[in-house]
Amino acid sequence: MNKKMIALVIIPIVGLIFIISIPESSTQNLSDDDIEKASKPVIVESISDITSSQFTVQDCSGSAKCIIGTVTKIIDGSSIHVDDQYVRFALTSSPTLKSLEGIESKNFIQTICPVGSKVLVDEDDGQNPEGHNRIIGVVYCNNMILNKEILDTNLGYLSSRFCESSEFARESWAQKHGCSDIFIAEQNGS
Repeated sequence: MNKKMIALVIIPIVGLIFIISIPESSTQNLSDDDIEKASKPVIVESISDITSSQFTVQDCSGSAKCIIGTVTKIIDGSSIHVDDQYVRFALTSSPTLKSLEGIESKNFIQTICPVGSKVLVDEDDGQNPEGHNRIIGVVYCNNMILNKEILDTNLGYLSSRFCESSEFARESWAQKHGCSDIFIAEQNGS
């Protein structure tokens, strides 16, 4: 086995990949297992924190489900599978995969939260679809809110018809993209 190590560091900003090459002379005292582990990609959750952060159920709001799991599939720009459970992003939609924009939104989610990433899903108390085999919620991955990121990049759009019922309608990212207090008041007849 080649004793030269290459470590990949992927920062959750689209398009940035750092490749660090470690000279062969620095690896002479390492076992083959150490070299193999070091040559696998390292996903950096934030630039200042190289170690993996752990989610806890205390990170969720409300009383609906709080799921900590692994991304097993990216469906599109606003839907993923977490531990093979269908998860739809609350208040967020993306274009159909039949369009270039839809493919771009899916690719964006794959870039910032690839399959194998650890996520926390905070189910929306106001959108708990009884009898459906899906969860609607806010998805946290690599120190980002996927719902917010897809909206901020204009690769998705706010599903404003759910602002009235969503527990997340007053979050800053939802307010920024159209769930304003005025809209909510108008929907409630105030």
